[in-house]
Amino acid sequence: MKDYLKFLKRLPKKHRLQLIKTVEAIAAGELSNLDIKQLDKDHKVHRCRVGKIRILFQKRGEKNFILDIGFRGDIYKNL
Repeated sequence: MKDYLKFLKRLPKKHRLQLIKTVEAIAAGELSNLDIKQLDKDHKVHRCRVGKIRILFQKRGEKNFILDIGFRGDIYKNL
């Protein structure tokens, strides 16, 4: 099982549902209302901020792929 799925399962239901909606929006390409910042221009890695939690994703053509989800202090250590 992917690490970010384990992370989501440990969260309270309210936060988990909010993150799932955000992940679905990222996957659908609906990025206009999200707090997104590009981290790496070469690899097209972006982060989406949802409170203290960050979602890292990569753009490949028209699609977005989730790389990792975690708290802000831990998520950038794996980049």
